[in-house]
Amino acid sequence: MTQLKIIEKIANASNGAFLAELDDVKVIFKPSHLEKELWDFPTGTLAIRERATFVVNELLGWDLVPQTDLIETSDGLASVQLWVDAQPSLVEIFPANQVPSDWLAVLDGQGPSGEELSLAHKDDSTLARIALLDAIVNNADRKGGHVLTDVSGRSFAIDHGVTFHEEPKLRSVLWGWQDAGIDASLLADIARLSENLPTSELVELLTESELIATQERIADLLETQRYPTPSDEWPHLPWPLF
Repeated sequence: MTQLKIIEKIANASNGAFLAELDDVKVIFKPSHLEKELWDFPTGTLAIRERATFVVNELLGWDLVPQTDLIETSDGLASVQLWVDAQPSLVEIFPANQVPSDWLAVLDGQGPSGEELSLAHKDDSTLARIALLDAIVNNADRKGGHVLTDVSGRSFAIDHGVTFHEEPKLRSVLWGWQDAGIDASLLADIARLSENLPTSELVELLTESELIATQERIADLLETQRYPTPSDEWPHLPWPLF
């Protein structure tokens, strides 16, 4: 029998999220019954979307998202994601004109005292894959704090509750590759995803319209062979940025 032990609530989480132990393994526990109501996502589906993003990650073979599963509790469905001991490090705000050469500037703005600043992320192959994963799952909330790096230098993508909407919702801080060509090896991974998606677990996790929209986003990437560009039709940056 599965044993779940709550350790503490995650500070500043927009929905109910807890550090917990599941059969003595440390996890992030997100119960559906503590989800806040959203105007554009059906209440009670965020845990499912967390699992669905992990499934896409597995089908791509990119190993970006920590193991994420669904469990049934006395209060209903919940997602449990393997805890990773890591910190945000690949997205930063720099003084204007001081963005390192191996980083990509995304947004210029001003600080509270009027100082010129630039939001940037590292020009990193793992981040590039995360940017494509977000495009595929239609991630509406890729904040800087949702990319974590451990002491070994391995990076992870977390927090995928607002994904797979039928309408375009991509909001991200990882726009440094916009309209750049996608590497051939990554296109091959995406093509394999396209082939395997119709018989995958996603068929059970997503609605028919969400699945069709996902297939269309994948087809667009394979046709253009380029990273997406921000649209003028919807906000393309999350808020807050971190």
